[in-house]
Amino acid sequence: MSITRRKFLQAAGAAAFATRARAAADELTATVRNPLLRTPLALIIDDSCPVINKAWHWIKSRHEWRMKFQPDKPPSGWEVHHDKLGTMAGTIPAAFAQEWGEWCGEQGIKGKYSMIPFPAGVGRIDKGFPGYPESELRDWLRVTKEIIHKNFDLTPEMITHTRVVDLKTWELTDAWEQGEWVDPPVELLTDYVTAAMQLLKNAGIVCEGVTSPGVFGSKKESAYARAVIEAALRVNHNPRPFYFLWSRATELPEVPLWHVDKAQGRAVASVMACTGDWFGATGYDLSDPDKYIAEDLQHGRVPMVLRQELPSILLGHWPCFYANGGPGFKTLKVVKRRLDALDPDRTRTLWMKTSEIGHYWMARQLSDVTIARGTNADEARVQISTAYPAANFTLTLNAAAKRVRLGDAELREVKSVRDFCSGTFFTEGRQTHIAFDLPAGNTTLFARLG
Repeated sequence: MSITRRKFLQAAGAAAFATRARAAADELTATVRNPLLRTPLALIIDDSCPVINKAWHWIKSRHEWRMKFQPDKPPSGWEVHHDKLGTMAGTIPAAFAQEWGEWCGEQGIKGKYSMIPFPAGVGRIDKGFPGYPESELRDWLRVTKEIIHKNFDLTPEMITHTRVVDLKTWELTDAWEQGEWVDPPVELLTDYVTAAMQLLKNAGIVCEGVTSPGVFGSKKESAYARAVIEAALRVNHNPRPFYFLWSRATELPEVPLWHVDKAQGRAVASVMACTGDWFGATGYDLSDPDKYIAEDLQHGRVPMVLRQELPSILLGHWPCFYANGGPGFKTLKVVKRRLDALDPDRTRTLWMKTSEIGHYWMARQLSDVTIARGTNADEARVQISTAYPAANFTLTLNAAAKRVRLGDAELREVKSVRDFCSGTFFTEGRQTHIAFDLPAGNTTLFARLG
């Protein structure tokens, strides 16, 4: 082949490649992003309950159980602190819960807060706590519903978080919810979760999901997830609940969805923590803010997960925020200051309830999004069909837009992520970011390109 002929074919090939590249560049895409282009943050509080310090009762009950059934085994877990029961607070007052809840509200912290309905078998949240003033439970319920629930999902952490309850007699058995009953009978799962949710509802608390005591349900997670959604439908007519079972303190967290029924708009989300409890658990365990986020703001578990733009959910246990001088509360304040310093203009992170994270991931993964040219060449038409509504639903188009319309409503243009909120859009180079509250059904966006 002559040199001239070879150069001609090479030039023709280069031209063809350039044409294909332009065609690919002209292809419109719409990508679902994190809400408002920010990475979700949340705080999960486990082992919280009204009136009593569940840690004190758990340690006492578990120590007595071990001495009866396994006297030759050494204590493990929280039971190693059984020698501290004489100095450990047996109650946590509603006044402290109010102080903690108001501080979290002022700081913009959101997440999940357990409300164990029959904690340690001491008393039922819907019937009272024998031996304790009725006014204390009333105050606890007021604080929970009026202050904490504004920013935190409320969940049962099954029924007692200690010994399993016989639902026929409401007597405690010798099995433990998070120990020997890790693998509960399938036929009892739904009834047990339903009973936990119903006790909260009896007390005027509508729960958005459930929390596993320990690794309750982990050996049959599919059956457990189905029990959660069936119980949520029975008690609260909620087709999109969540559960908290797993903590991923070394691996990257996920938001797996179970038992999806797109026709009915049903699914259950497994919301995972990305840390261990480094607030101090019982109040007598390790409390270290550096493990969440170091003073240099670069090290620690949370900055690492944030860099992956994955939900960064911190785990803590309620007793440590009050007991033994409240090391957990002190650590939380340090962690919050550092997170604020990491994101001073609030353009990287977004505090969310765990149910909101679950709903967003359902909308993100289960919505059908299509994009095409409109009747005019300079218009893009985006169609979203979903049975999973979500707030702050965010799309990025691979083209710059001058105007964006949601149905018949014009969206407001902003100039930066700082001002980006639901009902607005902004362009960044050859991209357009759009945020709006996504309803169930069909939604159409029109973008005038230019």
